[in-house]
Amino acid sequence: MKNFAVVTQPVLKFILALIAFAAAGRPSAPAELLVNGVSRPLAIDRDATWFAWISKDTIRGEKQTGYQILVSSSAEQLAEGKADYWNSGKVDSDKSTSVEYAGKPWLPAARFWWEVRIWDQTGKPGPYSEPAYFDTGLNQNEWSAQYIWDGTTNQNNFAYFRKTFVITNDPSLAKVYVTAHNDYLLYYNGQPLGRGPARCDPYHYGQYNAYDVTGLLKPGTNVFAAMCHWVGTWHDSGCNANPAFLLEARLNYPDGASSTIGTDESWKVLAHTAFIETPATYFSTGGGGSNRAAICFDSRLEPPSWKSVDFDDSSWASAPVVDRSHYHLFAQMAPLENEQAELKPISVTLTNGAWLVDFGRCIDGWPKLTMRSNRPGDVVRIEYFQMTGERKPAGWDQYTCHGGNETWDAGFGRHTTFQVFKITGYGGKLKASDVRGIWAYSDADVAGRFHCSSDLLNDIYEMCERSARQNIQQGFISVDADREQSQWTADSWLIGNVLLYNHRNTMMIDKVVRDFAGEQMTNGDFYSCSPSPMFRIPEWSMYWPMLLWQQYLFSGDETLLREMSPHLTRFLDWIKTYQNPATKLINPPNWRITDWAKKENTPYGGYNIATTSQYYDNLLIASRIFSVLGETNQSVDYFQQAEAVKAGINAHLFNGSYYLARPDTNGMFPLSQAWPLRFNIESAAARPKILKAIELAGKPAIGGYGGDALYSGLLNAGGGAFVVRDLERYRPMLEDNKANWESWDASNEVNHAWTSYPAYIFLKYICGIQPTSGGFATFDVRPETSGLTFAEGMVPTVKGLISTRWEKSANGEFSLSVNVPFNTRATIYIPKLIMGDFTVTESRRPLWPAQSAVKDPGVLAVSDTSDSIKCLVGGGDYQFEETH
Repeated sequence: MKNFAVVTQPVLKFILALIAFAAAGRPSAPAELLVNGVSRPLAIDRDATWFAWISKDTIRGEKQTGYQILVSSSAEQLAEGKADYWNSGKVDSDKSTSVEYAGKPWLPAARFWWEVRIWDQTGKPGPYSEPAYFDTGLNQNEWSAQYIWDGTTNQNNFAYFRKTFVITNDPSLAKVYVTAHNDYLLYYNGQPLGRGPARCDPYHYGQYNAYDVTGLLKPGTNVFAAMCHWVGTWHDSGCNANPAFLLEARLNYPDGASSTIGTDESWKVLAHTAFIETPATYFSTGGGGSNRAAICFDSRLEPPSWKSVDFDDSSWASAPVVDRSHYHLFAQMAPLENEQAELKPISVTLTNGAWLVDFGRCIDGWPKLTMRSNRPGDVVRIEYFQMTGERKPAGWDQYTCHGGNETWDAGFGRHTTFQVFKITGYGGKLKASDVRGIWAYSDADVAGRFHCSSDLLNDIYEMCERSARQNIQQGFISVDADREQSQWTADSWLIGNVLLYNHRNTMMIDKVVRDFAGEQMTNGDFYSCSPSPMFRIPEWSMYWPMLLWQQYLFSGDETLLREMSPHLTRFLDWIKTYQNPATKLINPPNWRITDWAKKENTPYGGYNIATTSQYYDNLLIASRIFSVLGETNQSVDYFQQAEAVKAGINAHLFNGSYYLARPDTNGMFPLSQAWPLRFNIESAAARPKILKAIELAGKPAIGGYGGDALYSGLLNAGGGAFVVRDLERYRPMLEDNKANWESWDASNEVNHAWTSYPAYIFLKYICGIQPTSGGFATFDVRPETSGLTFAEGMVPTVKGLISTRWEKSANGEFSLSVNVPFNTRATIYIPKLIMGDFTVTESRRPLWPAQSAVKDPGVLAVSDTSDSIKCLVGGGDYQFEETH
């Protein structure tokens, strides 16, 4: 025994890791397969197809070195190893996102099966993944169905459509492709299939949905039934295209036969439904004044069981065919709108003859009310209030009773916003069990998480994530459900980042980018609203390149960059015409909105710091995009332009202590400092001076929008303690209706998600998780720790979940735990919190300053920076400790 050396804990851990590595033998099968960013999509556009997957391997530092993809036209062929559409062969690459298809041309409206395997860094292949399917959709010229409508021209127009059909055999695959302008609710044999499409501009980027009904169709008589709604009065929240409904069902049978059912004049339509169309009552003011009308529903006019197979529609008219050949449809990849929960009220009280129903917080959705004692012709009205005390009214809907037991589910037409219902005309006593608030928004797979030592920040995070999520209505970023059901460029950045950092595989920002690109002006500028091309705010146009790059960082979709790069070039060519050739600052025309709702926060207009700083970032983004696309000359040119703008900002807008709002002003405005701090324009020597100037200025007066820039800039520059104190401004929201407000004093909208950005900046800066290349192939973990004692968070990515947790003691000792997904590289920054000498260990092994002789698996490089110890690591779990 005396010849055995003592084995230390770090060495033992290393030996055990080697044993585990040897036992593993080969990499595990890939999982969570995506096609065009979606798991098992029911329709994809066929011009570009890209694959992604995740590996569940946990061996430290392990990395994919190759992959092989098989694609087949059937599950049976794939099981036999027959790839009749594409066998990529072994490809030597670490790519696991944006792997582009290079096989045979796709057939339309067909199902394909695929699987993938990978090789590890020792050259060993793993098993194939479980097979996954995806379906192709229809190109513009492949629809055999015709658009139909109801023959009327009323705005706020409702129509019912039906089509009965007979099938004799069970189909092997049955798909339904459907769209409407604006909305549909589709039923099959009386059962709901879904609602849609995502709100869109059908002239440029229309959307259609796909449903798999294979298991629903039965031999015999069947029926499709649809409720459709056209608005036609949009101002800044939708496109006033012509009304239309389009459906095509394609049925494939085991013997190779097929059949098609499509909208045409053989469909039946009811133009005058139970929805009372005129005169319409519209709510709210300004741009949202005609976005939503009251739903007036007379249940006495509703044909009983009209959605069922047995209904006699012989008295209904034939549906008129309408020409909508100028519409351009694309498969919707953004999530579908759905009921997410039925919320119970926290109180039901009778006050002055009206029932007040309180749900405890402000939500988006609609009411569901059961009546038991009303007589035929009784009118029940529900008024909506976003706050208690009948504050912040948000319109009303009403229902005319047919008598007896009846339930009003107001889930069609426009959604609304409410914390409180005020119900009048209700017969008898209203029981809490008879009223529900239907919470509705577009589907979201929420996997993000944040928790820290501040209860206030924890509550802010939960409120902000929830507010952002519930304002994703009808597959687009709605901002709020009352006045401004609008998709704005800047709002899309604020809310979209919350989605990216918290939701798995969200394709919302992909749609936003395409919406604005489709409506890009001929001069290259972008409108500020889409899909309702309105307003010009050049400062907000510069969020489009930011959104494009952010979507790529999260999805890894290089095809999106390739498709959008001409739009980017046109925009930058346009805005450059407003650059001063001497100072390199820019002064574009039209409305500026540096911080709407608080104009006194910083002087705007002219050659200002906000616009020029964003221009710098846009140029840097363009350089990165063209580098990804292999366009080296363009990449270098944009980088040089960016550096010239950065130099111009520092030469003409920095006075040695802080940044000026404009060259012609001398005041110190905290928000003016945010923009250069946010984009790393300031020098390292200038940063402490700027932070001190902000501190001396006191509490900054910012509107809703400016907080994103202010907090991002401060957190990026080490000013976290200031941010934690300043976040007190969110407390009134939490204490009142528990939803984000448009401004801090509730003077504007009070369920308005453009103040929801803490739900992403906490994860990005406090937890420090920031992608640095497409699809999180590389990322930074650089936590900002001032103002808190611990924080932990989790971000879902296309490579897997990234989690971090840090904690610091009173004497400055610090710990940081990080989970790095397989096939990624993370640069981890351990902040130097201890004054004087200190050591850094990883899993109890010395890392700094004296590194162990035994190489730590997964740790690729260690270096010293001015404020941190920097570690480059591969996939795995890491435990860092900084001690005296």
